[in-house]
Order: sequence, then structure tokens, then C-alpha cells
Amino acid sequence: MKNTFFWLALIGFAALIIVACSKSDEETSSTSLPDYETTTLSGTIVNTSWTFETGRATVPYTSTGSYSVSMINDNLSDACSSTYSGTSSNPKVSFSSSDNLTVGETELGWGTGYGTVTFYDGDTNYISTTGKISIDTHTTTAVTGKMYAKFGSHSEINGTFSLSRCCYDNSTYSVCSE
Repeated sequence: MKNTFFWLALIGFAALIIVACSKSDEETSSTSLPDYETTTLSGTIVNTSWTFETGRATVPYTSTGSYSVSMINDNLSDACSSTYSGTSSNPKVSFSSSDNLTVGETELGWGTGYGTVTFYDGDTNYISTTGKISIDTHTTTAVTGKMYAKFGSHSEINGTFSLSRCCYDNSTYSVCSE
């Protein structure tokens, strides 16, 4: 009888360990990101309501450069030559890409093959590694896409965007013509 009890206890303990391990694996697996919103990119940045209005993708003017993207919630008349400065009431969103903003999706994170999004509130850069960016089209004059990015509990944006594609010419940027 003691031998039977010992084996039943051992089998029960082994089953408990297997269940606990499988549950632990489920809880620590990466969480899925939400779908992209189909509305204009918006949300909160450092607890400030934010909606995308104007943005640009500056084309590198050297072979070793990268595309630099800036977005603000202010409607500027010229996306390419205007100054993009972030403030606490008008934060700026930015990211860069050395892959020519290739059509497709990039997950945010650290390391090769990932990207980051920066939220700037006029004082501090908050680098988001939680989210994803999808470039849908990349033409001579524009770049369109979708983004979901989150930093902590105070910054989260989701939605679509359309950027002016800006080229460097004679010390200024203007909408690309090539």
C-alpha cells in the first residue's frame, strides 16, 4: 500500500510540474500587438492628446544616410521646409530607416531588423520599442503607411499617415520631383 501511495504521489507531482511549466510558457510568450486603426494616426503622447496633421520623410543625400521621418499635430503649409520642434503641447513623433522605407512591416524593438519610434515632448525623448510600422506605398512624392507605437502608460498612438517625401536641394528640403 505504501508503494502504491508513493507512485501515485510521484505521478501527481510530475503532472503538477508539467502543467505549471506549460502555463508559465503561455504567460511569458510575447503578447500580440493590436491591429492598426483605419483612422488618422492619433492617441496620447506623454499624457497629451495627439493627432497627426503634417509629416515628412527626408531622403538621404548621401549613400550612407537614412530616411528620417518627422510627424507633428500641427497643420504646416510646407511639410518639407518647415521646422519640426516638439513641445509639451505639440509633441513630435519621429523614426528613421536605412532601408529606403521599403514597403512592408517592421516590428519595433532593439537589434537588427527592428526599428524604434521616438516621442519628443520638447524636453525628453521617449524611445518606443513596443509596436510596429507598415509602409504601404512609397512614391516619388509621398510615403503612406500605418503605425502602432506605445511607451509606458503615457504614450500610445495608432492609425494611418501620409508623408511628403522631401529631397535635399541647395541647402533646403522640398517635395521630391525625381
